[in-house]
Amino acid sequence: MKTIEEAILAASKCLEVVGIENPRMESEFLIAACLQIPRARLILDRHHVLEERKIRTVRSWLRERQKRKPLAYVSREQPFRQLTLHVTPSVLVPRPETELLVEQGYRCLESFSKTAIAVDVGTGSGNIALCLSMHPRVERVIGIDKSPAALRVARLNQKNMRGGSPVQWINGDLLDPLLKRNIHPDLIVANLPYVRTEEIKALEPELHWEPHMALDGGPDGLRLIEPCIEQAARLLRPGGALLLEIGSDQSSAVATLLADRTIWTDLQVFRDLAGLPRIVQAKRRGH
Repeated sequence: MKTIEEAILAASKCLEVVGIENPRMESEFLIAACLQIPRARLILDRHHVLEERKIRTVRSWLRERQKRKPLAYVSREQPFRQLTLHVTPSVLVPRPETELLVEQGYRCLESFSKTAIAVDVGTGSGNIALCLSMHPRVERVIGIDKSPAALRVARLNQKNMRGGSPVQWINGDLLDPLLKRNIHPDLIVANLPYVRTEEIKALEPELHWEPHMALDGGPDGLRLIEPCIEQAARLLRPGGALLLEIGSDQSSAVATLLADRTIWTDLQVFRDLAGLPRIVQAKRRGH
């Protein structure tokens, strides 16, 4: 491989051999990340000759990707809405469907009559918290995670972005830190582990590189979602909203958990781009 175009073709063949879907697209993303340029620039610069050290980096990254290590962990970055996030194996790779969770969070914020305190439970790389911090109705954001390593990644991502409301990062289990501090937010957003334990072994190879604690939702996938709902009922201000990302077959079970407590109202389920139930929203009664 010498030019960018030759590198893309060679990388695509390497990835195709091991069964990677969309090998051309992944090769472009990988080489653009290596060169620190937008993917769109690759077309304009396709005849540029790569430096030897860049070729060595691309080859090294390809060897990692051939082992089915997630592309984001190989390049150490992942796009998410307008952000380019630093990611490591300490955090779950942010996914496109979670962007819908942010969009629904924005709609909730726009419905409030005043500025809001927003909370992101299980913040990981900080992708949701940082996006929420950029909404003009947000006074401040609190990002909570049980993993100190994940919070280090989130803090780095905050350092690398511009603007936004203040974000406070707290190490803790679910909403316990807010209960201890007597903080009552207006919006709680949670993308918690929801994969059933018995289903983890059957997941695609890339997911086995990701942190187990960020995937394993227990026998029914609701091990953390259920106590989060209980805690949120005690913490949310009247009229506040709870948003949960869920597994595609969990909407009925989660809706039942919410319906069992009369404090919740305006229960809604939103579907992802594939038409699958992905987000459950409920509001705390009161004004």
